[in-house]
Amino acid sequence: MLTDIAKPFAIGILIAGMITYFFPDDLTVWANDHQFLSMLVMLAAGIPMYVCATSSTPIAAALILKGLNPGAALVFLLAGPATNAATINIVKNIFNTRALIIYLSMIAVCSLAMGFLVDWIYVFFNVKASAVVGQAGEIIPYSIQLVSALLLTFLIFYNGLSNMKRSEKHALSH
Repeated sequence: MLTDIAKPFAIGILIAGMITYFFPDDLTVWANDHQFLSMLVMLAAGIPMYVCATSSTPIAAALILKGLNPGAALVFLLAGPATNAATINIVKNIFNTRALIIYLSMIAVCSLAMGFLVDWIYVFFNVKASAVVGQAGEIIPYSIQLVSALLLTFLIFYNGLSNMKRSEKHALSH
């Protein structure tokens, strides 16, 4: 089960690393001047991509670090996993072309609306995304970080033990 999650995340980290290394720092600065256009570009990039939420998160974070506005990154995060090529094919085959158009339109409208909302929140609270990314450790007290890490470790081991017990019961019953 862990490898099902780890593989897309590793691919996302790899792509994010390539974006961070190869993209110039000012490549997406235009996004701040062309908010709607940057969201449309991310919508167009996200819709046909076969990307899951696990792998799209590090990609979006890398794009924000390169200057993309957070709203456009959110559009990519919402539209990409919801509208990949496989999903588009399944919706068209099971339902019809009209249902596919409605589905894609609603994903696009909702993604763009949420993107504008996120950008508005960043402007309203005067937050710079690049200044916030990677500094959560300075905001959250060390004691809370420690408790969270211990709790997460416990839950991972508990889940692993539960899965092992279920596998043993399943093997004994057959």
